[in-house]
Amino acid sequence: MFSLSPVEFRQSAISGRGVFAKRAFEPGEIVVAYAPKQTRLRVDDPAAGAAAESKLTLLSEGFVLVPDTRVPGGWLCNHSCNPNAAIFSSGEGRIQCTRRIARGDEVTIFYGWVTESQAGRDPCACGADNCRGFINFDVTPADASRVAIIEAELTTTDDALRQRLDAYGEYLRTIGQEHVTLAIATTLARIRARNS
Repeated sequence: MFSLSPVEFRQSAISGRGVFAKRAFEPGEIVVAYAPKQTRLRVDDPAAGAAAESKLTLLSEGFVLVPDTRVPGGWLCNHSCNPNAAIFSSGEGRIQCTRRIARGDEVTIFYGWVTESQAGRDPCACGADNCRGFINFDVTPADASRVAIIEAELTTTDDALRQRLDAYGEYLRTIGQEHVTLAIATTLARIRARNS
């Protein structure tokens, strides 16, 4: 059987199965759908929270997209600290090229996970020269106690925390993932509110 799909799904040196280009892609091109077959759950549905534990879900316009894992798709993209694609959550979700992908290259994305008090939760095996060693960026209640939200901006007077956040923010800018800083700020604000 012949496939017109521009990608194939096979074993990856990074982890498990991955997504590999069967042709070259240029920045801006859609590489693959996030989940060709999926279930859409409202954010407030208890099943959405349970599904999120799988780390495969995608938040899109008030819904949580849960891939049918029997059907391969972009949900199989591995994380890289130097990704060549990005995940876009609008609509049904898609993986889009951010820097040239050659035929045969593995299509990788940046997961952007923010965790609380789980610093070593997700070791990274991407092998990139700039690999951070961990997929997740971890914050703690102590970090949250040293921030304030002033005029919708996250601020801190703690030099060590500011340097850590600034360094990560600069790294995110270099890979075009600066939107992750909003997830960090939201997580810190949520922790601070909870502990106040």
